[in-house]
Amino acid sequence: MTGPAGVKTILVVDDDHPTAELVALFLELEGYAVLTASNGQEALERARGTVPGLIVTDQRMPVMTGAELFRALKKSPRLRRVPVILMTSAPPAATRDLPWAELIRKPVDLEHISRVVRRVFLETGESCASGRRSG
Repeated sequence: MTGPAGVKTILVVDDDHPTAELVALFLELEGYAVLTASNGQEALERARGTVPGLIVTDQRMPVMTGAELFRALKKSPRLRRVPVILMTSAPPAATRDLPWAELIRKPVDLEHISRVVRRVFLETGESCASGRRSG
């Protein structure tokens, strides 16, 4: 949730490496600690090791989709409260019924992601909602 020195941890999940790296780098520049994974299964394993404060995931990925990841997280007592943002170009009807923290359309707008992340942290009761570094 919150790492060293109160820095919030976000797990970015996308099988498109350039997209994952772009979003991760942007969030790091915003002051967040960022973990990445290339599919839902890898994300689940990472989240079990380090519980993130937020997960931003793509839908269509090999091994485990974003919706499958969401359902697996909700079954875990340690991970069920982690908010999940779906980031996708065209969400399938099956994902629209899940209680995502937010749905972000691709192509990604980094400033929009930043606003959504801050809002989700505020709504979930995280203190210091902005990860921005002062200075």
